[in-house]
Amino acid sequence: MPAGAALELRGVRRVFKQASTELHVLNGVDLALQPGEVVALVGPSGAGKSTLLHVAGLLERPDGGAVLIDGEDCGTLSDERRTLLRRSEIGFVYQFHHLLPEFSALENVMLPQMIAGVARRRAQEKAAQLLDRVGLAPRALHRPARLSGGEQQRVAIVRALANGPNILLGDEPTGNLDHATGEGVLNTLLELVRNNGLAALIATHNTELARQLDRIVALEDGRLKAIDL
Repeated sequence: MPAGAALELRGVRRVFKQASTELHVLNGVDLALQPGEVVALVGPSGAGKSTLLHVAGLLERPDGGAVLIDGEDCGTLSDERRTLLRRSEIGFVYQFHHLLPEFSALENVMLPQMIAGVARRRAQEKAAQLLDRVGLAPRALHRPARLSGGEQQRVAIVRALANGPNILLGDEPTGNLDHATGEGVLNTLLELVRNNGLAALIATHNTELARQLDRIVALEDGRLKAIDL
């Protein structure tokens, strides 16, 4: 295993069956992410980028190969252990923020901590600190409907970091935003990821965004290949 890799995929395969046909979406994916490294994942729609993120994030089990989190092979782990590992080690940011509409921004960031067993007062303190870091302290008590698209996505980013993960996975995190707003959200994400030494894999169709990251890998025919910046 590459020294110090936070996340490694070794020969990962994922096959979907449609009637009598097998669709090989991932066909031997190899990837290692180092702490503090932000990697862009590109490829055409339908290439399997979301599937790769789901496998890397322990939301789906691969049909072959191995997923290692901080050196631990997750293939033989129970569903309960995978859930606990995902909760503590991995943060997810999606194209749509998926904030709970009945809760405030502060409460949305508190919830994953409380699910993980953090006391309410401590969860509230950390949520307030995280929202302050992204300039949302004055908006902390507002529900999502009263926040702009960019503000909602910044809440989603700090929610993903609330439990102190070592890995961040992003599926088109700026894809639903206009250019200027998306640029601001990306800068926020990169600052938080790098300041916290996370390993991050960001799926995107935005080539301008991809070029701002440390390296680019493209998913083609079920495999990854490096792309020059």
